[in-house]
Amino acid sequence: MDDLLDQSDAVGLADAIRVGEVSEAEVLEATMARIDERNPELNAITTAVEPEPAADGRLRGVPFAIKDLHFAMRGTVTTHGSRYFADGPVDDHDAEVVRRYREAGMVLLGRTNSPELGLSTTTEPALFGPCANPLDPSRSAGGSSGGAASAVASGMLTVAHASDGGGSIRIPSSACGLFGLKPTRGRVSFGPDAGEGWSGYSCTHVISRSVRDSAVLLDLTSGLAPGDPYVAPAPDGTFEAAIAAPPPSLRIAVWDGSADGIELDATARGALDAAVALCEQLGHRLEEADLPVRRGMGGPQGVITSSNIAALMVRREAQCGRPPGADDLEPVAASLAAQGAKLTGPDYAQAVLDSHLMGRRMGDYHESGIDLVLTPTLARVPPPLGELVATEDNVAEWGARQGAYSPFCAMANATGQPAMSVPLHWDDQGLTVGSHFIAPFGAEALLLQLAAQLEQAQPFWPQPR
Repeated sequence: MDDLLDQSDAVGLADAIRVGEVSEAEVLEATMARIDERNPELNAITTAVEPEPAADGRLRGVPFAIKDLHFAMRGTVTTHGSRYFADGPVDDHDAEVVRRYREAGMVLLGRTNSPELGLSTTTEPALFGPCANPLDPSRSAGGSSGGAASAVASGMLTVAHASDGGGSIRIPSSACGLFGLKPTRGRVSFGPDAGEGWSGYSCTHVISRSVRDSAVLLDLTSGLAPGDPYVAPAPDGTFEAAIAAPPPSLRIAVWDGSADGIELDATARGALDAAVALCEQLGHRLEEADLPVRRGMGGPQGVITSSNIAALMVRREAQCGRPPGADDLEPVAASLAAQGAKLTGPDYAQAVLDSHLMGRRMGDYHESGIDLVLTPTLARVPPPLGELVATEDNVAEWGARQGAYSPFCAMANATGQPAMSVPLHWDDQGLTVGSHFIAPFGAEALLLQLAAQLEQAQPFWPQPR
């Protein structure tokens, strides 16, 4: 059982259950024992629930957990990692994507740790405390899906739910040495409680050990739900089928950010160089990027994030009957809520328009013949716990430090493009930075094809450490 849980992905685990190699009960018992043993050090899973009988789906019997942010999971409180929401009502329904996980046969065990309102690149909420990185428990697991990444990298789970509004799938995947795909805007429903997340910046999917799990779960959870305002372009066949064949020879533009003053540490540079070398070895064509959109998304992203946080505060106040008190919000959330409350309708409309124009510029860029853009996922290895926690006196400085740590991911949130972090490089301290690929709108299949090719050429699970 230990070998199976250590080496298998979710599809492999479900297959073992299906053929009778192990039983659902044995897998659940062994998984709960691992959580009891490992979670106290890592603090990845913050809410436990009594597992329900599994549906007869493709991933029947696979243990799973939902990120504690935005998505309802019946029988739990969606705290958003915030003291202001911690005594909120118990969810009486599942979000559409959570319903689809249950329908796939996954066994939901609880919720994973998230920074307050998903606003940080590290998962250290005051409500639940810091989430540690299994590669080095003194370091951050990344954010905002840090609990998901920590649970998977530690072997507690084979795969976990995650979301990404500015890099929050890819950042913790990079920090913990895992595979993380951010889907195209509109690919996975935010129903029934929302039409979109953060005005289209946020998407939801999983953090996984294998490319196969990501592809299969995207097949199982994507598609239109009643009332969705839009949907991503339909793929040509299934994502699982796409990874069975290698991609064609791709033209990949490489951007290291140096022209914009971005500084990479040695591990981030190593991740970029390793990806370039492996892609060239596999027959792809690499060239220096001249991106039409680079760091200019910061203004619109700030307006969209702060206005959505302010709106969330209004909804919570109406629900609980009181505004947030002095101890209810951490400094970043309090600052963004105050900023968002001062914005006007024209401010918000312009930010959405600017984001859409960035997407059109990137669309034209890909139409010119560039298949993918390659960057490091992050500019440095995961920092020590505490380094990226804001205080009331340093919120502005905190924002600059976050931007220096993660300068590459948010572009794909602004444009709505799919993007992925692939673990291809490890330093001599056992730490890693992912290699980050961005594809045209709707082209997850192309990313997954390349990821499967890279995984076959240089397997990344079990982790090479």
